[in-house]
Amino acid sequence: LALLFFIFKVNRMATLLTLPIFKTVYLLGVSKLADGFGVYFLEKADYLTGFWRLVTNFPVIAYLDINRTTVAGGIILSAILSIPLYFIVKSASAPLLAKYSGMMKNTALSKWVKRVYRASNIIGPGASSVIGRIRSVIIKPKAAKAGIMKRINLTGIIIAAVVLIVIQVVVGLVISPAVGAFIIDNLNRTSAAKITVEKINVWPLTLSFSMKELKVFDPKYPEKRIARIGAASVRVSPVAILSKRLVFSTVNMNEAELDLEGEPDGSFNVQRLAGPAEPPAAGIAGLWKTAYEKRDLFGKVYSIIKKKFSKSGQAQAKAANKVARVTEDLPKGRVVNFKTPSDMYLFEIKDLNMNGHVNIVPSGAQEPVELKNAKIGLKRVAFDPQNGTRLDGINLRGELFKDNASAGRVEFLFSKGHAITGQTAVCNVELKDVDLNAVSFIYEDSLPVRTVKGRVSLVSNTKISGEALDSRNSITLTGQTLEPKTGSAPAVGFIPIGVVCDALNKIDPARLKFNIKGTLEKPEFGGFQETLLNLIKPYVANIGEQVKAKGIEALGKFLNKK
Repeated sequence: LALLFFIFKVNRMATLLTLPIFKTVYLLGVSKLADGFGVYFLEKADYLTGFWRLVTNFPVIAYLDINRTTVAGGIILSAILSIPLYFIVKSASAPLLAKYSGMMKNTALSKWVKRVYRASNIIGPGASSVIGRIRSVIIKPKAAKAGIMKRINLTGIIIAAVVLIVIQVVVGLVISPAVGAFIIDNLNRTSAAKITVEKINVWPLTLSFSMKELKVFDPKYPEKRIARIGAASVRVSPVAILSKRLVFSTVNMNEAELDLEGEPDGSFNVQRLAGPAEPPAAGIAGLWKTAYEKRDLFGKVYSIIKKKFSKSGQAQAKAANKVARVTEDLPKGRVVNFKTPSDMYLFEIKDLNMNGHVNIVPSGAQEPVELKNAKIGLKRVAFDPQNGTRLDGINLRGELFKDNASAGRVEFLFSKGHAITGQTAVCNVELKDVDLNAVSFIYEDSLPVRTVKGRVSLVSNTKISGEALDSRNSITLTGQTLEPKTGSAPAVGFIPIGVVCDALNKIDPARLKFNIKGTLEKPEFGGFQETLLNLIKPYVANIGEQVKAKGIEALGKFLNKK
């Protein structure tokens, strides 16, 4: 309100004289009337919900506390009363001024009012004349400048620039490194993981800060490091700050090292950073639950996406876009917040970019794999203890290495959005000559076969709109050796899975193209089985003999086991 007072051409004299009077009247009981207006318009008028959500979260205005019933009611009440009051004062002031202006001219009150008026003009239109008189006493007047320069206060601009530069340097190089340890201590108290930083520099003018040698340790095993960032720069969104929100517009991490270790249930240590994990149940029930929930990375991601894009997930997403009204009682009046779930996250990062490499140690007997020259970009990362984690986009690419030997290249793109039909998503995957064993932790529980060796090149373009699924895929296998997995599907069509594996092992390269339609709940594979059968047809001409041989072999293993 003070900004409005200084910026706009209001009657400052009338404001200064009448503000104490009306403030006193307000405190004596008119606030209850204003509160009644505020309660109706903020809480009961549902048709204004969208309007209040926009206004109360708008930059700068968000700090005016218009979402308080006493403030909103006071503004509405004053707006209503100002219309008749304007005409009353206008009609009454003319005869009063004509009758009493001569009598009031030399009174003590008149002189006091003139002094207040001159003081108020210092922040108003008369400031230039006052400053001009003071300056003329100290400095001799120079010739008037022509053109636009006479409108610019060059001296003031230089002084302001010097002050701002001093603030930037002192805070960035002196104050912020000194309080860096205090900031890290507070972060360690509120977060699940232990964090260490060698140096922090805060740059107030650019709303940014930089960090050097940032390390994050495992909450479960504090001596194990999960991440190391050689250098990081963070920029805060000024629009969000003016809207009473903390949003990081960009986060850049260079010389990054991630150490991902797999757990028996298929999860990774990095997932513990979001909060304490639920301890497994003891006894046989706990073991059964762990075994049941163990899935590869593809299975876990697919389960999450399927849940998000199911009918119930679409309904939740639609409901989440509605504005929620949250009311909090105050000693006088109430505060009414109008927010969507996207406004309620504890913190948010619009763009997170990381360059470096990732060390992956899957659980079990699988060998470690490394993603070098990794470029990872995340879009709209948000976290809140109540709302959970939100991620709207992933862009990942890099070179895979296993035992210091090249294991192929990988590119992955995922983005999520909204349309009339509901939630939408695009997922594109491209693998180039990837070692199947190096990435087996991604797919091992989702395929009906076990890969002994081989390489794969894959191109998959998938679109999800509402519940509709449209996926186009191309797979090329080279140097592969496949084996049927115990407990998997017994046949492809009428051909046993063992016969299919034997046939595929003789085809190098083996190329498959197929589409997936339907929904995530019930995907429909188009052309996969036909393409596969046509591919292996020349190698299963004596299908009867092969089926018989496979059956005898399986029976022999069963009898020997017994």
